[in-house]
This record gives sequence, C-alpha cells and structure tokens, in this order.
Amino acid sequence: MKLVRLGDPGRERPAVIDDRGVTRDLSPLTPDIDGAFLAADGITRTRRALTEGTLPVLEAEGLRFGPPVARPGAVVCIGQNYAAHAAESGSEPLNTGTPEGVALSGRFPYLRPGEVMEIEIEGLGRQRQTLGAA
Repeated sequence: MKLVRLGDPGRERPAVIDDRGVTRDLSPLTPDIDGAFLAADGITRTRRALTEGTLPVLEAEGLRFGPPVARPGAVVCIGQNYAAHAAESGSEPLNTGTPEGVALSGRFPYLRPGEVMEIEIEGLGRQRQTLGAA
C-alpha cells in the first residue's frame, strides 16, 4: 500500500496504490492526506477500506504525483547506510530534517533564475542545473 496525492499543485487528490498496483481514490475517506488524516487512524482505515473493496479505482494516467503528505510539519531524514559511514569514520550519525514551511513539492521557491542547484545522492550520482527564467 502506498499513499499518494495526484494532480496539479495545490489541487492534489488523495489516493492509494494497492498491493496489485491499482490506484484507488481515497476521497471517500478524507479530503487530503495530511496530519489530521494520519492522526485519525487514516492508515488503518485505508487498509480496512482496501480489504472491504470500498475504494473506487482512480485513473492515474497522466496525473502528476505530488508530495505524499499535504503541509508536513517536518520531514526527518535518516540515511540507512549513512550510519555505516559514520561508524567507519568514528563519528555519530547526523539526523537531518526540513523545517516547517519549506516546499517539498519539487519546486525551489528560494532560488532565483541563473542560480545553480546541485544535488548529490549517494549511489545515484550528482546533478547540477542552472535555473532558467520562471
């Protein structure tokens, strides 16, 4: 089971991809996948609805995959193999996070045209891009 939000930015629709890869509409359970949904036992309710077969199929072809959770308070990042690297160097693993209010939707609102963005992901390599005009 994978919780997803599909659609244009700011207009995402809550959905779930079941164990067979079928995308199903979560709108009968919640208007969005957010803190309120998760705090109200949303994952258990979603599993129950999948088991009961009460969620309609959602045609996801051509829809944009948005951030999986709307308006996250914080995102905590802990790399599994980072701990191994820290142990090799004799240091402690560092937990990193993204503070509330930072956009996680694939847009970088604090970068301006002409600025360079560089990302390195271990095992995937480094990407560098100069941002064009908006």
